[in-house]
Amino acid sequence: MSVGDTVKSARMALNLSTADLAASTKIRESMLVALEADDFDSFGGAVYVRGHLKVLANCLGLDPEGLAAEFGATQSQLSDVERY
Repeated sequence: MSVGDTVKSARMALNLSTADLAASTKIRESMLVALEADDFDSFGGAVYVRGHLKVLANCLGLDPEGLAAEFGATQSQLSDVERY
């Protein structure tokens, strides 16, 4: 399961819409939709994605460190692909 899938599943399990989650976290709804689609290009860098993931994890009852590690693994795989 991807980072976006994890966030989306947790949000849906709590019966929250993206608008509800945006209001709770102060993260723009468009950013939440992008994150759930694993589209990290609009975040301005990995540090911002990690910050949003920490806020989301705390709000959704997920492990912030685990979610950050999952994102880090995704970034490593992308870096390997981009080198070739």
